[in-house]
Amino acid sequence: MKPFRLLVAGLVHDHVWHMLPDFQKIPGVKIVGGADPNKPLREKLRKEFGVTALFEKPADLFDEVEADGVLVCSSKSDGVSIVQAAAARGLHAMVEKPMAHTAEGAKKMDDAARRHKTRLMINWPLAWNPSVVRALEMAQAGDIGHVFHARIHMAHQGPKEAGCTPYFWGWLYDAKQNGAGALVDYCCYGAAVMASLWGKPRQVMGHAGTLAKKNFPVDDNALVIGLWPNRTVLSQASWTQNPDFHDILFLGVDGTLETVRGKLVHTHTKANEFSHWGADRLNRKEIKLPKLPVGERNGPEHFVHCLRTRKAFKSLCSAETGLAAQQILTAGLKSDRSGRRVSP
Repeated sequence: MKPFRLLVAGLVHDHVWHMLPDFQKIPGVKIVGGADPNKPLREKLRKEFGVTALFEKPADLFDEVEADGVLVCSSKSDGVSIVQAAAARGLHAMVEKPMAHTAEGAKKMDDAARRHKTRLMINWPLAWNPSVVRALEMAQAGDIGHVFHARIHMAHQGPKEAGCTPYFWGWLYDAKQNGAGALVDYCCYGAAVMASLWGKPRQVMGHAGTLAKKNFPVDDNALVIGLWPNRTVLSQASWTQNPDFHDILFLGVDGTLETVRGKLVHTHTKANEFSHWGADRLNRKEIKLPKLPVGERNGPEHFVHCLRTRKAFKSLCSAETGLAAQQILTAGLKSDRSGRRVSP
């Protein structure tokens, strides 16, 4: 197996500590260097993963250590310059979701990758959830007919409450570094799903508010609605919901698909039947979920697999989808501020 040398630029996104072990499980992958301005995080990388080439600045890391790719787990604003610097040095990059803090920042990242002919992948944790993967496949294949509405609802009680470190929630709660609060952090999932399945909507409506947390610096709840001539998609986010909720609903003219905590449920009426408070006519069926194939079981595996085989990243994880998702989010923020619909 050809060796794959990996760098890590940014350690303040807590997801990094879950992804690095997945990289280590891939034959031939070696983590050869890391960069972060926080000394305790660099020390953690050294102790837990044996990385000795450590730097404060990503640019110094890229100049001093030869590698094949980089995992970017910085704040969303810092990720823009990191990807630009990596692309300029010929490094392929995997960025933990979402792509950036603003549509402008995402466009700079995409432009840099295109200019230097490097590859850029955006990692979405839901892309490796079998129930979500199958739901997206069925919706796109027309298994429930024309999908006229979808709801992607992502919620928990908040990053700090969820046990995130101060390194992580410190920038999540900073609109300059994150772009907003819950709207960017959690509406991003719905924005990516709608962009992957149907491209950018014609118009976007958005609302971001601090509805429950007192003296909170950013929005703790948000909605982003994509509007097409024949479809609406609601991306709903909350940092105050108890208990958590991370599921998707697709409404089609021939049936409904709903993920329910790792399961996928299909309901529909039979031909010539009408369902009106008719629980006996729902024809509720749990869909059997196949195992995800090798190369598509988690983000690190997919990144390395696609680079080694020169295959395209799956649609949900492409830079094109990541950019479109960021444009949808930015349009949602503009809509919230203006009170009007906005074209992404």
